[in-house]
Amino acid sequence: MNITIPFSKEIPFKTSIAEICSISLEEDVSINEKELLGDFIVSGEYKNLDINVDTMPFNHIVPFSVSLDDNIDLNTLNYEITDFSYDVLNNDILKVNIMFHVTADSIAIEKNNIFEEKPDEYDNRELDELIINEKEVDEDIKEVNSFEKEDNESINNDQEIRDNIKIDETSVINESSLEEDYITYHIHIVKASETIETISSDYKIDKDKLLELNDINSISIGDKLIIPELNEE
Repeated sequence: MNITIPFSKEIPFKTSIAEICSISLEEDVSINEKELLGDFIVSGEYKNLDINVDTMPFNHIVPFSVSLDDNIDLNTLNYEITDFSYDVLNNDILKVNIMFHVTADSIAIEKNNIFEEKPDEYDNRELDELIINEKEVDEDIKEVNSFEKEDNESINNDQEIRDNIKIDETSVINESSLEEDYITYHIHIVKASETIETISSDYKIDKDKLLELNDINSISIGDKLIIPELNEE
């Protein structure tokens, strides 16, 4: 630790200051583990009128504190006032400027000695961390495999649906009962609350014709129906 800290303080006087005849600065310091506390003591004599030959004493205390680094050796702590100046402001304010220098040695930490004292403890800790990391990697691999399995199942399901639709399309194309007026078709999946009447009405096709084309007498939820569409040309 090696720092110089500037302090500045404006000290008001009860009477006007005509002249500073003498001035001195001292410090009163106490130390704890976290900071250096103390007071700057500014004292001297002054004249309050130019024609007055008598001087008046003054004494003012300026408190201060300096935060200390965590790793310093308090036995090596040194401090001193390196510079001091003053000015008179508005004839009744004494402004003091103080430079305060603080030094201290840092405490060296020998890391090698720490490991030499309990080598087994550190070796075991590193081994435990390695085992934990391997378990985390295994869990990550299992999670990725699970996602891949779900994706493959989803792809297979999609492919199965497409294959079923292709089969239905083939049967529609080869269906001899379709008249030449029907050149396009839809695959409709029956939903809840739907009836053959509502589906016939939605697609504007005769109910009996719809049953005949699909070779059924009734419908259930999830049934796939071939819905032919008239050529508008």
